[in-house]
Amino acid sequence: MKISSPGGLSYPITVIELLKKRGDQVPRSERVFSYHYETRVTEGDKWGGEKTIMKKFIQTFNATTEGKITRWFIKPGTVLDRAGISLLEIEEPCTHETQFGGLCVDCGEDMTKVDYLTKERNSERATVNLAHDNISLLVSAKEAMAAEEDTRKRLLSAKKLILVVDLDQTVIHTTCERTIAEWQADPENPNHDAVKDVQGFQLADDNVSHVAANWYYVKMRPGLKDFFDRVSKLYEMHVYTMATRAYAQAVAKIIDPERKYFGDRILSRDENYTDKLKSLARLFHHTTSMCVIIDDRADVWQYIPHLVRVPVFNFFPGAGDINASFLPKQQELVSFAKNKAPPTPKKTPTDSEPSSTVSVAGKPADPAPTDAPNGDLVELGQQLLSLATTEDLEEQAKEQEKLIIAQQTERPLLQQQRMQDKEDEAAEDTESPDKVENGDLQHAEHPKVRHSILNDDDRGLEVIEKNLLRVHRTFYDDYRAAKKVPAGGRVAELKGEKSPKKRPMDDVIPDVAEIMPRIKEEVLDGAVVVFSGIIPLGVDILSSDFALWISSFGAEVSTSINRRTTHVIANPDRKTTKVKRAARYPHIKIVNPSWMVDCCTRWEHMEETPYAIEIDAADRSGSPVGDLEDESISATGDEEADEQSELVTVGLTEEAWDAADDELEAFLNEPDTDGNSDSDSDSVRSDNSTVLDSKQSKKKRKRTNSTDGSEADDSDSSVTSTSRLQRRKKRTMERVTSLANVITADKSSGLPSPETTGPEEGQGEDDEKVPEANGVAPDLQEDYDDDLEAQLMAGFDDSDGEE
Repeated sequence: MKISSPGGLSYPITVIELLKKRGDQVPRSERVFSYHYETRVTEGDKWGGEKTIMKKFIQTFNATTEGKITRWFIKPGTVLDRAGISLLEIEEPCTHETQFGGLCVDCGEDMTKVDYLTKERNSERATVNLAHDNISLLVSAKEAMAAEEDTRKRLLSAKKLILVVDLDQTVIHTTCERTIAEWQADPENPNHDAVKDVQGFQLADDNVSHVAANWYYVKMRPGLKDFFDRVSKLYEMHVYTMATRAYAQAVAKIIDPERKYFGDRILSRDENYTDKLKSLARLFHHTTSMCVIIDDRADVWQYIPHLVRVPVFNFFPGAGDINASFLPKQQELVSFAKNKAPPTPKKTPTDSEPSSTVSVAGKPADPAPTDAPNGDLVELGQQLLSLATTEDLEEQAKEQEKLIIAQQTERPLLQQQRMQDKEDEAAEDTESPDKVENGDLQHAEHPKVRHSILNDDDRGLEVIEKNLLRVHRTFYDDYRAAKKVPAGGRVAELKGEKSPKKRPMDDVIPDVAEIMPRIKEEVLDGAVVVFSGIIPLGVDILSSDFALWISSFGAEVSTSINRRTTHVIANPDRKTTKVKRAARYPHIKIVNPSWMVDCCTRWEHMEETPYAIEIDAADRSGSPVGDLEDESISATGDEEADEQSELVTVGLTEEAWDAADDELEAFLNEPDTDGNSDSDSDSVRSDNSTVLDSKQSKKKRKRTNSTDGSEADDSDSSVTSTSRLQRRKKRTMERVTSLANVITADKSSGLPSPETTGPEEGQGEDDEKVPEANGVAPDLQEDYDDDLEAQLMAGFDDSDGEE
């Protein structure tokens, strides 16, 4: 250990004598050399006066640690003018580089004690935790680096990488609903085949209140054992979960009963130092170049390039992630009707009704739609995710307990199966034919068919394995290429050449953090993507989960439709302005989010046709010239804008509203100019001429039914500057139209309406000709029906009578 000059001394100091020689053993606090220094002091004299003089003081320097002196860096007469100058080197009998619980593992000395000589705490010598199952075992950075070097050499010789595996919703799914046990015991239940391999366990340290016995039911992802057998030949696997250690060990006994895949390499929330994020540095201090991660969530890893994001495994509808209360809240939960046909449910004939156990809570859970896969979340799953906003760990645990109790008491799976049984019975009553026999109407007998709500058809592991094989193959291809160096050693010496130096290991070993982005960015390279209707209000689009995910595969995310746009990822249940605008351009692919999910999980550019959203023929028509302008749109999600359009209530009849809608729509088709000459002429237009010309006009565009979709601007952005649509609406509301003159006629003081004045009528005719000459569709109203015309004429007669 090298000892340097400490701070706090009266520098400069001058070494007088070395009290110990090289090779001497010195105990801690032993004097090793003497020195002197001068300082200015004030002294009194015999007459009571004071004077300031320079005075020399002699002091000794004590050893701060015990051991043998191996080297001196100073000699008598050396002047030390500052702190940090090397004094001597002492070889310690113990370096305390491995500590456990505040004690040195090698010598047993207390690492927490301090005294007047302590300059650096011994506990700071070991700060790296490389153990999976314990936070008390610490090693020094030097020891951690040496251990990792040995690990890398071992893995390279075996041609393996490191695989960090998440548990919940990645390789397993867990629920606490006892309905699973009942279905396992009932071979006639339609869900029996799906749950017969589900295994349960109880935790000794489970503190869930008001529940006699809390059981956890674990479903392994289909093909998990075979997946582990194949992957373990290429990867050394570690478990990293945000569940408790007791839970993780119980699950490990189910998925790895022989301890041949993971062994003791299990890291849980109890050893993670934080309950919000995961970090590879917790396991690998020096380098993570050979680490690959599989997890269903990227936000907890802060979207690091080592991640292979996997399709979410939700076998139990509504259960969600039972440990999600300790994770950050997900940014968005997208729900939309899938275009793909649902898998054919298994049918099991049975003659008995399901057990009529009454829910303890007395409130059935919302049934899951029959065409929805197991991945759709319902209320309990969403509540589990929302708990992550709570900062207090104890409060999070209490809320998790409440939701577990809710699963056990409300039993959402049972309620969903009952709803499915009712639908099956209703379908049978509708489809079952009756037959007439001997003049009597008789019901045809046929076995009852019950559909299951659980589907055991997940194939996510096949996708995961394909990606892992690709990463492994690319890594070792690059490694073999990097090892090819010119011949050296004795051969180079005989040829008169210099032998090349052996390169450091870090220069030869590739980095997964560079390989995986290189592979992924090729998938959607060149794609310019716009989201519409799937990112919630208030979420920054460019930093949303979907945008960050698809960007890692080479796609560029934009907030508006422009000439470079190639894909619009939209909610098929909602028709937004972005979708209508993009529909006019054949080169823009309008797809549902499943296209993005499949591209990013399979690591390949999927064909867009199976994911395409149907677009009305009317939306496909129209000129695209004015719609591909770049607009100033902020990247803020606005999903509610499509559903809650701002309305202005005016006391008009239905016919008048139709005419106003047509007039506004015709105006919106006019060129985007800032002049107001048209509005000036329209304000004096005659009602009779307007009605007459509107009957003759055949060029008016057909009105779009407002119920087909929301007319609000795009759901995934908010306009920060005044848009063209807003300016047009503003000018329309300010102009005085012929419709306004007609509506206010029978509310006025009885003056003649503008249609009785000849000059104004002629002026209206002239105004009609001007826009036609410019090639712009005239701004006309639709034909009035007979009832509205009779009502207006009656108002005119009344005003004449009053005069």
